[in-house]
Amino acid sequence: MVTFKRCNNTENSSYRRNLTLKMVRLSITALVTALLLASFVSDVFFIPNQTNMVSIQVTPIQHAVPAQYQRSEPISITSDSDFQSLGASGEGTLGNPYVFENLFINSTDSCVSITDTTSYFIIRNCKFETAITAIAILFNNVENGRVTGSQISGGATGVNFMDSQNCIVTETTIYGCWNAIYLERASSCYVYDCTIFRNQRGFFFDSTEFCSITNNTIYSNIMWGVEVTEQSYNNTLYGNRFGWNDASGGTESNAIDNGEDNSFDDGIDVGNSWSDHNDSTTYLVPGSSGSIDSFPNLLEDNTPPMIEQHIDAVIDIETSGNTLTWLALDAFPAIYEVRENDGTPTASTWNGGPITIGLDHLPIGTHSIVVVVYDGAGNAASDSIYVTVVSFVLGGIGTELVMFASGITVVSFVIIILLLKKLS
Repeated sequence: MVTFKRCNNTENSSYRRNLTLKMVRLSITALVTALLLASFVSDVFFIPNQTNMVSIQVTPIQHAVPAQYQRSEPISITSDSDFQSLGASGEGTLGNPYVFENLFINSTDSCVSITDTTSYFIIRNCKFETAITAIAILFNNVENGRVTGSQISGGATGVNFMDSQNCIVTETTIYGCWNAIYLERASSCYVYDCTIFRNQRGFFFDSTEFCSITNNTIYSNIMWGVEVTEQSYNNTLYGNRFGWNDASGGTESNAIDNGEDNSFDDGIDVGNSWSDHNDSTTYLVPGSSGSIDSFPNLLEDNTPPMIEQHIDAVIDIETSGNTLTWLALDAFPAIYEVRENDGTPTASTWNGGPITIGLDHLPIGTHSIVVVVYDGAGNAASDSIYVTVVSFVLGGIGTELVMFASGITVVSFVIIILLLKKLS
């Protein structure tokens, strides 16, 4: 015979209270476990919170073609009929010249070689990179050619006008060449509004006549800013800024003229600005010609560059394409140096644009990186940061674990609150 024992209300209430307290204890245990788990995951998988520390964004690896350019094979033209066959727009007339534009050409040989043409043509908004043994742009027996709004680096010569006339280079930057612009048996050619720096020589006049070099910035070239050789005559150079060019002997050598009847002013009131001008009324150009700039100005620059200041950063060693980019500005950008962990700095030409360095080679740990930018006058500015390289296990599983632990924490709090309300 089975009997049932009836529990009174007091016993039943006590039982429920004891059960609820056990559940509270379990919930508190779960909460503590979750908090410990979150702390463990944070310590193991992540760098602790630090002031001024951010995660690096992944940016494209260097050597990518900038968006405004289209990669192209080298261009070789040997007659007027070649322009259209090679895809140039236009008709080759003064009012509607042939046009090559927005091209990026990287070659161990000449990027553009044009020979024996008289058609009007323009090379516009292009970027050319070539080997030190090659000529980036060669005009050989060419009339009516024009290069504008472009950038040229590397090469034995940036632009070579050989036996050519009525050709123009304007609004173009040339650096890292042996000769930026080589005028070889040229006549009636013009270069204006260009930036010529960090070459062996800026301009080289060889048996050249009636050419005009105006309103250019010519600085920090290793040898002469401008060298005019014998049998070069009746050339005009004015409105230019010559600064801190050095004929590899420690003495500023902005220009040398061994030709005849060349003018370094406009004959009215405009001369050139010279970083080695001594405030005399005239500027005597070195060389056998005895050329004089009658209206010189002193070129000075005592203002250091401006460089963006970065905050310390964290990157994941499992990722690739990690870079840092600095924005820097100066009227005469020259070089930048990068030093890692107090090692030997590496120097590169700074063309005034953003400075990007790769980070993928850094091993796990914290690394100091110092970037120093120099302008042509020797002024400098710098930025230093720490980059910490860590391993986010399995490509970021730590993040999910922290979220999971945080979820447990929230649930535990909710359970405790509900149970306490029930107890009350």
